[in-house]
Amino acid sequence: MSTPYWRGAAEDEAMQDEHGFIWKAMLDTIDADLAGKRVLDAGCNRGGFLRLLVDAAGIADGYGYDPASGAIADARRLARDRPLSFEVASTVPKGWGDFELAFSHEVLYLLEDLGAHASGLFDSLKSGGAYFAVMGVHGGSAMMAAWHAASAAELGLPRLYELDEVAEVFEGAGFSVSVANLKLGFVPVGAHRHGHDHRRDLLTWLDYYSREKVLFRFTRPS
Repeated sequence: MSTPYWRGAAEDEAMQDEHGFIWKAMLDTIDADLAGKRVLDAGCNRGGFLRLLVDAAGIADGYGYDPASGAIADARRLARDRPLSFEVASTVPKGWGDFELAFSHEVLYLLEDLGAHASGLFDSLKSGGAYFAVMGVHGGSAMMAAWHAASAAELGLPRLYELDEVAEVFEGAGFSVSVANLKLGFVPVGAHRHGHDHRRDLLTWLDYYSREKVLFRFTRPS
């Protein structure tokens, strides 16, 4: 699995507050009890989501991988005594498996080989396990399609995927696929004023988060 571009630790730290409302929306949307579960975070960056799952959802243990060594170093430091493990990797590390749940946030659009990623996650899950993946950068979002067209060459991104295409790839790997809109509360304004394209109006951003940024559920059949 190739990952031509991945946010570094510095950028992830700057976006940590923005991610928080998405993480909450993910947890409000999924139909799974996380207490006591073994969880994987694909593209975990600095481990903030897994720390949240320990502190707020009571997972038994969490595992996260990311190609950015600086982010993983921070994740290990920030974990403290939580039951979390982190590795520098671009795919599920060898020896990791038997996960009941897996997550990713805006990772799928970065991958050259979606099929390899889908197969790796399928193999890492227990029967009946589910992989929840948030994806907003896709061909169905006019705003993100424009961003991708302007940024792909500089960032070394793969071509832009369509949501139907992603679903087909994961179905081909053996998953049952479903999709939902995120159950959002308030969307922070400040991050978009300073960290994104400030020319976009608030309604455009709200439409993006409420309609275009979707949550896939990929379930390994029992």
